[in-house]
Amino acid sequence: MALILCLETSSKNCSVAISKNGESILVNEKFDHNYCHGEQLHVLIQDILLESSISLNSFDAFALSSGPGSYTGLRIGAAAIKGFSFALEKPIIAISTLEAMSRGFKSVNSRKYNFLCPTLDSRKGEVYLAMYDEEHKEHIAPFACDIENFNFKQYLENNTMCFFGPGTLKLESHISHSNAIFLNQDYPSAKHLCQLAAYKFKHKDFVDNAYFEPAYLKDFVPTKPKKIIRY
Repeated sequence: MALILCLETSSKNCSVAISKNGESILVNEKFDHNYCHGEQLHVLIQDILLESSISLNSFDAFALSSGPGSYTGLRIGAAAIKGFSFALEKPIIAISTLEAMSRGFKSVNSRKYNFLCPTLDSRKGEVYLAMYDEEHKEHIAPFACDIENFNFKQYLENNTMCFFGPGTLKLESHISHSNAIFLNQDYPSAKHLCQLAAYKFKHKDFVDNAYFEPAYLKDFVPTKPKKIIRY
């Protein structure tokens, strides 16, 4: 079975995990509301390699959360993975951020719902959202959901829908239905990539390391950096 280094950089949680035989054996994470991927990703990788006593060359593949999510965070994760892949001639595995969130949520929640709806915050009145059933079959592929105009009622009338992830606060203020459940604001984590990464490795489901691009779903809109006051 495969030994895979997994990176998750789609949100405010910068996360690294080691997957062995589909199980997360070690996780290293840094949460920062201002994002810290540029400063912390390679530090987290270095620390997890030292802690595990595993060399970078020992991995059979490198996996990353492929989006949607933070444009800058996804680019930083992709750049790191591509560098490792080119230098060590190892394959890249790309995993949907929202699918990994769904599987991670299901692994620790036994209650059954008709649909699992992982969410990530996006700009203004939107969230990134997807819809999966209990067997993880995709019913709505990840998309940038306009909360005001999307018809949730058509799904909620006869189905329980569990919304979770950082986008739930936006949704909860717009959806009022007894079948809509809002449970937590858990952020994506590299440990949730491990099982999917092992499955894709087994089936040789790799991406082209030269042409791969994350699933941004929306065009990049630059924002004015926050002023940092130093004393």
